Amino acid sequence: MSRVEYVEIACKSALNRVQGMPFSWSLNPYVGCSHSCHYCYARTYYQIANHGNAGRDFETRIMAKTNLPEVLRRELRRPSWRGETVAIGTSTDAYQPAEGRFRITRRALEAFRDHANPIGMVTKSPMVFRDLDVLADLASLAKVRIFFTITTVDLALWCTLEPGTANPFKRLEIMRRLIDSGVPCGVLLAPILPGITDSIEGLDAVARAAHDHGALWLGSSALRLRPIVKDHYLTFVEDEFPELLARYQQAYPFTNAPKPYQEALSARVEKIRNRYGFVEESMRRSGFADPLSTQPHPPATRIGRQFVLPTL
Repeated sequence: MSRVEYVEIACKSALNRVQGMPFSWSLNPYVGCSHSCHYCYARTYYQIANHGNAGRDFETRIMAKTNLPEVLRRELRRPSWRGETVAIGTSTDAYQPAEGRFRITRRALEAFRDHANPIGMVTKSPMVFRDLDVLADLASLAKVRIFFTITTVDLALWCTLEPGTANPFKRLEIMRRLIDSGVPCGVLLAPILPGITDSIEGLDAVARAAHDHGALWLGSSALRLRPIVKDHYLTFVEDEFPELLARYQQAYPFTNAPKPYQEALSARVEKIRNRYGFVEESMRRSGFADPLSTQPHPPATRIGRQFVLPTL
């Protein structure tokens, strides 16, 4: 991993209005992310905002919004604020390594707790457990949903796809500990990568691991490739999975995979979800599966036939 540079910046607003998502507001304490996930859609926004390129700069030049907690408290006190759910970490992980130094996310959570404001969060980091005290207090006052992203439980594949992240089984163990402490958590199987993580065996292994660690729900989404991030991701595919490159180029002339592929993938995931008693959870809906087993399962290996990559 390359050396990471941290740049302290001041933000004018903390809460961002969001369109076309299952939530209306987002909050991102950092810009850029050293987790270095090759499929990350936030690479596009980083480059469009002229922070640097969507490749190495996104991973190694991280901006920290050091005044965000104070700005957030002012916004939460506004008479016009209606106490809507805020999604934390939608562009970059709010618990990436920078949080260990700046503690911006923790101070933001304290503000949400003090205003009993509901939140949802997506993370790949076990560091979230550090703030159990604040999360448990907030969960007793308002709706809290923590989504642990698990793309694969194949440990060799994990290192290739997400070189800066924590072991997926470590994330799952922290998820279980949060749930046991009264903080509702589930797994987000996303994005599902055509030809790489979309086999029945691979998807089932994630669902089984989520089930075995007590996840309360299992959400999913297929890979989307917006401009800029598409260039980065296809370069990665060319380097690591060269046999798939031509098929990706044909399948993704636009942002989304072809509709027939998306429908077939959704049906596959739904069948697996039902097998383990999950209901899909979004930040707008509530839904919980029946009590789940917490017996651990050994790491899965990458086996089985993947979906044929979508073609046009």
